[in-house]
Amino acid sequence: MQIKSATFVVFLAVSFLFAANAFAQPLPDGPYSPYSGQNYPPGYPGTDYLGPGYPGPDSGQSAYSNQGGTSSSHPTSGPQSYQPTSTPSASSTGALSFGQGETLTQQEVMASGNMESSRGLQATGSGQVMAYAMVTGLQLLVYYNGAWTMDPAAVYYYGSTSLVTNNDQAQTIWAWEKYPNGQQYWQNWGYRYPGYIHGRFIGDARGWHQLAMWGTQSGWSNVVWIYVW
Repeated sequence: MQIKSATFVVFLAVSFLFAANAFAQPLPDGPYSPYSGQNYPPGYPGTDYLGPGYPGPDSGQSAYSNQGGTSSSHPTSGPQSYQPTSTPSASSTGALSFGQGETLTQQEVMASGNMESSRGLQATGSGQVMAYAMVTGLQLLVYYNGAWTMDPAAVYYYGSTSLVTNNDQAQTIWAWEKYPNGQQYWQNWGYRYPGYIHGRFIGDARGWHQLAMWGTQSGWSNVVWIYVW
């Protein structure tokens, strides 16, 4: 009886030592450890770390501020521009078949429509080629009545039209839109090389809309005004 009791005591002592040693070891990196490389909780930090409703790089539903702007941020507010004194009629043409954010060649842009004579741009002939090619900074144009222009344009409610951005250098680009009610929306178009980028505007609110592009190297483009009837 005494031998059995002694054996049981020894067993308890050994078990206690093993348990103490196990608790003394550092915990392994689990899926919620902040030091475990990529093994963070699902969605952490994710694209919603700026607050509810932040859309990520492709849907442009929320603005956040950085006065100077970097590749992952944009200025606090849009550029200053003045509302046109007259309202154009709705465009007789709609959006082109190119995709949102699709890169276009100069030939594709020229073939899709002439460039209207506005703000010093030439409309036809060799002057038109120079207008497409000789660009300083970002340039934004809207497709209106079958031509590319920087002048005010218009569409019917929930009508659509195309925009093209002439990007002069490699940089991260943000699209900006200001709605008639004053709300501002941003969309990150990512790091883009020099060339033409197609965009699409949908008139989802009646009144004047302001649109512009901002590049981390070039700064602001011109502002395009589009009225939604």
